[in-house]
Amino acid sequence: MSEEQTARKPSHDAFQVSNGQNDKSYFNRIGVAFEHGDKKGFNILLDAVPVDGKITLRTPQERLEQARDGNTSAQSHDRESER
Repeated sequence: MSEEQTARKPSHDAFQVSNGQNDKSYFNRIGVAFEHGDKKGFNILLDAVPVDGKITLRTPQERLEQARDGNTSAQSHDRESER
């Protein structure tokens, strides 16, 4: 990771989204994205790669609003709590 990226916050979080029971979606954070200075692209840093190859990018603000509104279709879920 470059010094510039460590000095600023990511513009998006990267998630692997899986469908659960009762139409719930579970967002597992797998990385972050930094917007390019020219606003025409992103550098994406992943800690994991989803098996299905699908990555969802969301701004931190979107996730905060969903949590505040109690949106049950996009609840964050810690898979460790199921074990």
